[in-house]
Amino acid sequence: MKKLDLLIFKSSFIKQLLIITFFVFSAAFIPFFGSFCLILFPMILFLLGTINGEIKTATAFFISCLLLLILSLLLHQGNPLLPIVTMGLSGLFIARIATRNKSVKKVIAYPALLIIAAICFYFIYSSFEQSVHPWQFIQKYVASIIEANIKLYSKLPLAKEDIDFIKDNQQNITIAFTRIFPSLIIVFTVFIVWINVLIGKNVLSKAGIPRSNLTMLASWKTPDFFIWIFIISGVLNFVPHDDINFLALNLFLVICFIYLLQGLAIISFIFQSKNVPVFFRFLFYFFIAIQQFLMIPIAIAGLFDIWVDFRKFFRKDQTTAIVS
Repeated sequence: MKKLDLLIFKSSFIKQLLIITFFVFSAAFIPFFGSFCLILFPMILFLLGTINGEIKTATAFFISCLLLLILSLLLHQGNPLLPIVTMGLSGLFIARIATRNKSVKKVIAYPALLIIAAICFYFIYSSFEQSVHPWQFIQKYVASIIEANIKLYSKLPLAKEDIDFIKDNQQNITIAFTRIFPSLIIVFTVFIVWINVLIGKNVLSKAGIPRSNLTMLASWKTPDFFIWIFIISGVLNFVPHDDINFLALNLFLVICFIYLLQGLAIISFIFQSKNVPVFFRFLFYFFIAIQQFLMIPIAIAGLFDIWVDFRKFFRKDQTTAIVS
């Protein structure tokens, strides 16, 4: 088992500043790799804040953002400072909440709320800046994303019929994604925070600093009353009223995602109980990411776990704390 002094995260302030600056500038200036760095940035600050202290990590993060701002002003070009600051603060938030032994629900929920609030601020501010209604700005944003994806698909070796089908139904696709945009933001945000917490927790555990409040992540279970929200929101989708359908559809998708997380927690529990190597665990998660149809049976397993309790078939000791 490696000790913390052998890890790159156990570092002096200068080395810590270099690590954070690398992720900040990568997120700002490198297109594809930068997006990957931005997504994992909360995990980096979570680890650095836990190992080296929150104040030192926050100071290094502030200096990195200041350097990015100065460079952007000198080059007279924009930069994604808002998402970088938001993701960085969420990482520091995770470290602060986890260090104080708050429940795993709070460790994930509070940083996710911070990111969602920043996203809402961006769309509201941008809509006022362009003198349009926030929802109209969202529609334009979704349309631009779909247009960019169609251009990307046109450059890929895909069947011409498939590309033409997407082009012919571009307006319908835009309307569909606009209607579920709120749930997509919530799902994406919670999933990103969940991934960062999961990876960070595993690194800390391997390094000899297990966070006791995060050790129950694999045994996390959705509250039983959520099944009624699932049923009611599903039924309301058939009510002939646009506003009710809109709210019900987004709520239904969010609840389905929550049951997907419960299904993933069951899988994590099985991996832990069978001592599956970390490499194969993340290989399995990667396979799920590229084969999204597997999410459906996993979410169904999370739903039926209310009555079946799948983890009892793999539980070695009812009184043993679960560490995934």
